[in-house]
Amino acid sequence: MKNNSSYLLYLIFLFMGIMISISSNNWLGCWMGIEMNMVSFLPVMANKMSIYASESMIKYFIVQSMGSSLLLISIIINMMIDFNYMIMISLMIKIGCPPFHFWYVSVIEGLSWMVCFILMTIQKIIPLIMLSYLDVDMSLFVIMACIWGCIGGLGYSSMRKIIAYSSIYNLSWIFSGIMIINYSWLIYYFIYSFTLMAVCYMFNMFNINYINQFIMISYDFLKSLMMMCIFMSMGGLPPFLGFFPKLIMINCLLLNNMLFICTILLMTALIVLFFYLRILITTLMMNTISMKMIIVSISYFYYIAGLFSLFGMILLSLITLTMC
Repeated sequence: MKNNSSYLLYLIFLFMGIMISISSNNWLGCWMGIEMNMVSFLPVMANKMSIYASESMIKYFIVQSMGSSLLLISIIINMMIDFNYMIMISLMIKIGCPPFHFWYVSVIEGLSWMVCFILMTIQKIIPLIMLSYLDVDMSLFVIMACIWGCIGGLGYSSMRKIIAYSSIYNLSWIFSGIMIINYSWLIYYFIYSFTLMAVCYMFNMFNINYINQFIMISYDFLKSLMMMCIFMSMGGLPPFLGFFPKLIMINCLLLNNMLFICTILLMTALIVLFFYLRILITTLMMNTISMKMIIVSISYFYYIAGLFSLFGMILLSLITLTMC
């Protein structure tokens, strides 16, 4: 990331746009803040070291402009008749939720890791806050986000695409929290953002872009262990940090009798955990020179598998008791 006064100015205006949207008491103020945020983010995306950064900037600008135009039209229509679904669709386009997510994965592929972190976390604050104002049913988008997010990451070796689809999958948990009409989704959002920041920082530090590049850190056991803990947290495996917001969301969903959505979220969580485990096992098993590394890796694998099985049995028992 660049260190100059212009870059700092763009970041200040980016956060000013967020504050304007959050503190506004009408839809037009929210629209003005989200536009300021979008225009300020475009110079942040610029990167002379990447030949794909300009393409990502153009794609992001075109899609966000279309979403903003639809949002403004929706706000005007909403002033005449109470119809919130057009506002919801425009925000789904801006946030990159399925089936409007194809631009999202393509844009992330051309960005640096730190800019990817901003796009996957900070740039989603305004649309999520605005979605929480709407009294609409987002069950269809929850189901599409979790299914598309977990299946989409299976066919790629690019870490940017895998993390992008994981981000789409985590949107489904946030949307389900917004439908409950409490602030549990904010807990999930902040913990996910903290975990994703650690992932993007490590990928940026080790210059990792594809799965086969994990051989660069497989010879250092401490780095591999740190990466393992972060990936297990991203996958939501207990007792790591990423498990606790999912546990809070499961509890809130069960208390609100949203059993169908809760079941789909839990089933798709296993697939997301699978492509994180695939990366993890590749990292730990790639060093075939040191037998000590192999033995320790296998022991950790069996420990994780045992915890995972125990967690699955406990969740199955809780769901069975709830249904009874």
